[in-house]
Amino acid sequence: MNDARAKEQGLLHTVFLRRMVGQLPEGSRETRLGQGAFLALRLVDLLGPGRQPVHPDALRYQHVATGRYCEELPADCAETAHLQGLVAAAADAVRTRDARLVVPALLAYAQHLEDGLKLGEAFDVLETLLRVGGDRVSPSDAIAVRLRMARVRRKLNEFDEADELYAEAGALAARANDGHAELLSRIGRAYTVFGRGNLREAEARLREILADAEIAGDRFVRAQAEQGIGVALSTGGHSEAIGHVWRAFELYEDDVSRTRALADLGVMLLRVGDADGAERALTEVVRRGGTGDAVHNALIELMHCASYRRDRVGFERWRVR
Repeated sequence: MNDARAKEQGLLHTVFLRRMVGQLPEGSRETRLGQGAFLALRLVDLLGPGRQPVHPDALRYQHVATGRYCEELPADCAETAHLQGLVAAAADAVRTRDARLVVPALLAYAQHLEDGLKLGEAFDVLETLLRVGGDRVSPSDAIAVRLRMARVRRKLNEFDEADELYAEAGALAARANDGHAELLSRIGRAYTVFGRGNLREAEARLREILADAEIAGDRFVRAQAEQGIGVALSTGGHSEAIGHVWRAFELYEDDVSRTRALADLGVMLLRVGDADGAERALTEVVRRGGTGDAVHNALIELMHCASYRRDRVGFERWRVR
């Protein structure tokens, strides 16, 4: 049964149970974490609006049982910490009857899953936040969650769904007079155009957004637009792409975004035959760490650098990594 069909029948969070039907043995670390996530999110579901009141004893039992299960998960695991924090936040939210208390824990857990490329699970957590929070979610959180849901859909190559979510976020941002979020929604919609293969249209949209961001003095959106223009140009075979991505690297102020820009820069340098420059940029991506997809892709590109120079030893070193 797929996730959409399961949700229609009221079976939520089944995406986490997929960890229990793969090649991993029963009782493995991943299967236990998947079961813990399923239980923790079922506990969070009790906070949703319109649900029938749960008997206090039943609620207490579910909280204690879920907490005990999560306490027995591997202690040296970041996901365990997220799940334990989620259970504690849910308990506080139930006690105070304020579902907003669980929002930070859900956002943090969703980011952890997205960074680990568990995209279907990340989307489920964000969807849970909107469903449980309902009208109680602040306008800024409602916009941010939709932008993140759209980003996850885009990473899954589900461009129509991503575009709809970006449009929702943009409409909410316009009503809230949040110019920064409105620009971000436009950036996202331009990226969905790029994902569908229309490079010229994507580049044109991004240049418009760049001009508007410069007028607004929005440094982060300027960086994202510059990076997007660079990627579009590079995909089309234009060497001037490198200058745009370098400007994005200079504009970004957070390490994660700067690392992603470096990763794009490394790929572009290799395409124009500068294997040494590409290797320096990509090695810095690996050194910095950051998100799982950025490091994973950098390692693959470093293998390409070694192959380009016919360096078998280097290729094997990066392959092992």
